[in-house]
Amino acid sequence: MKELLYISKQNNEIFQKIVGKRQLSQIKKEYDQAYTRLILLDYDGTLSPFVKNPEDAVPSKELLNLLKKMTADKKNKVVINSGRNRQVLDKWFKGIDLDFAAEHGAFFKENHKWHKNVQEKITWDDEILRIIEHTIDKTPRSRMEIKDASLVWHYRNVDVWLAELRQKQLINALMGPASRLNLQIVPGNKIVEIKSPDFNKGSEVKRLLGKNNYDFILAIGDDTTDEDMFHALPSGGVSIKVGHFSPAAKYRIPVQSSVIPFFENLIK
Repeated sequence: MKELLYISKQNNEIFQKIVGKRQLSQIKKEYDQAYTRLILLDYDGTLSPFVKNPEDAVPSKELLNLLKKMTADKKNKVVINSGRNRQVLDKWFKGIDLDFAAEHGAFFKENHKWHKNVQEKITWDDEILRIIEHTIDKTPRSRMEIKDASLVWHYRNVDVWLAELRQKQLINALMGPASRLNLQIVPGNKIVEIKSPDFNKGSEVKRLLGKNNYDFILAIGDDTTDEDMFHALPSGGVSIKVGHFSPAAKYRIPVQSSVIPFFENLIK
């Protein structure tokens, strides 16, 4: 009986977190009453659906128009806090008055200028490269992405059973060299990323909050890396998880396709 009550309570909590009319009304009330707003947006899986090839996940016209409306309101500071690199963010959102955090906080852009939280471009250890390359050789349709501040193994197009096996094997193989080199292994949505532990999406939020005070703060994302953002918000902040339930977020939007309509309703 106790187990049933516990499960029932959990189910109720999960259901209550879903953004429906009542929750949207409350968030919108806080938004409308605020004079200074910080809006933190993940990209892949949040503003844009996942696709087979990450290079094809270009922003839709609907999204670009939404971002233009959001940034036209001078009460809003809108930041795309993404794992994407600087070059892609600049290319895709050219002409829109956005700020960015690239590669999970390794770089940030304010007032049209990029700044870095890493001292220099990382030279990757041969052992780590060999481990990832060996995994790719054994895993058809997987690939490695070398960024300025991180290495990423992508396996979105790999058969599910093989992907799960190889992901566990790769993480186990990387633990030794990653520990020796003081690097962090971050499992994400169909990726495994190797990076410095000195920055993440949450450290970028803390940097922003340290510079200004905001009446309204909202962060939205779909991945485990976005939970760093949620944890960095003050108690009155609005955190929204897209997709599966997360105890780190106050609210949940179950499907990615509902994200743009949510913001359209929020700002109208």
